[in-house]
Amino acid sequence: MFSVHVADTNPLTALRRRTPQAADVAGLRSARNGIAAPFVPSHIPRPQLGREVLMAAWQDEASLDAFIAAHPFGQAMAGGWHTRLELVRAVGVWPGLDHDMAAEAGNRADNMTGPSVAITIGTAFLKSAVPFAKVTKGLDRQFLATPSGLWGTGVTNLPQRLVASLTVWKDLGAAADYMKTGAHGQAVKDHFDFTRDPTGHTFVTGGGFFGFRPLSTSGSLDGRNPLPRSLLAL
Repeated sequence: MFSVHVADTNPLTALRRRTPQAADVAGLRSARNGIAAPFVPSHIPRPQLGREVLMAAWQDEASLDAFIAAHPFGQAMAGGWHTRLELVRAVGVWPGLDHDMAAEAGNRADNMTGPSVAITIGTAFLKSAVPFAKVTKGLDRQFLATPSGLWGTGVTNLPQRLVASLTVWKDLGAAADYMKTGAHGQAVKDHFDFTRDPTGHTFVTGGGFFGFRPLSTSGSLDGRNPLPRSLLAL
């Protein structure tokens, strides 16, 4: 099982937050955390320094419950928005897991209805930071102009070179259409190269594209780029 947590915390605390390690948290398989950076049409990114995002894979739901109840990081995120997710579509690898993610997803995407959550994630190559930022800006603008994209944000952790995007869609087909068309479709054609890196592309490595079915959602967030409680009404 996967989970995503988004919470508004103290900016300085957020920047110093250490990523939970699977060896230290019972039932945790993998975790990545970072600072939100909402999509904007301008070339200048606007990180949301007080908004933290945690994306994690778990052995089971009981492990996640225990993390939220007793772990300091889990408690810090408990007052925000979070959703529990089932993997239904995968291309590439999830950082920290050695599973065949496409096999894990199986045929769950078949006949799926209702809203979906998508995560793209990977580790950036520093030498390609400038062209990567240019390409990413086109993807941001495409998302902002797509009515079926209900909510989204970038996520980054500079010390770890983590780059990710978290988006919520009207349905799974809308997310697939976005990936295959426009600026995103062109970026995949131009930069996704299996011969160079089977787990990434010319800008990032050790990651991929993942689609999820939301199983449950709780909480909400106000302020910049709000997350309403009704976003993933099930």
